[in-house]
Amino acid sequence: MHAQASRSKPDQDLPAAQDRAAHRKSSIRLLGFDVGVGNVAKALERTQAWDLYKARTQQYVHADISDIWVRYNSIDNFRDLESFNDQHESVWYPVAYEIPALRFLVNDVLANLPPVELGGVLITKIRPGGCVQPHSDRGWHAEYYRDKYAVQIKGNAQQAFCFDNISLSAEPGQVYWFDNQQVHWVTNNSDEDRITMIICTREID
Repeated sequence: MHAQASRSKPDQDLPAAQDRAAHRKSSIRLLGFDVGVGNVAKALERTQAWDLYKARTQQYVHADISDIWVRYNSIDNFRDLESFNDQHESVWYPVAYEIPALRFLVNDVLANLPPVELGGVLITKIRPGGCVQPHSDRGWHAEYYRDKYAVQIKGNAQQAFCFDNISLSAEPGQVYWFDNQQVHWVTNNSDEDRITMIICTREID
């Protein structure tokens, strides 16, 4: 059973480079620019890269999802998930070169942000009727790369990214900032997959 979340409507006209302090006061905020996701959406339908690495999806909170690791700690360093999330330098995974549109999409988002240091990039897919259970993210990577930006690749009004006092249903191409250190969950009460690219960054002082 999921916790209840109000369907508060977030502000939709906040450019990423404006009013940074204001958007940090919220748990989630739709940004004032869209990006093209058509090429990525088509490529993700054909790729065999889903679930190559299952350490995340074996966790209870992520049991209903599939994912693609686009950029993170080198898989050569994997021993266990806890140490894998410790301090590291992120690298592009092979899928980022097999599908160049993924890197182009990341660059499209970064072009609309202040200067940042890029960390991990992840793509998640929640099947129809699936969900991500309520949780908060901790560890070195989650705390160092404090700003998380999500690009909706597939989405509709029956899907929602939820916090205790607000939720957001994003359409394809929309970009939003969210605070994954607050308790959050994601629902897909629709008949189609929900696919999201998550880009982790740290603003350069």
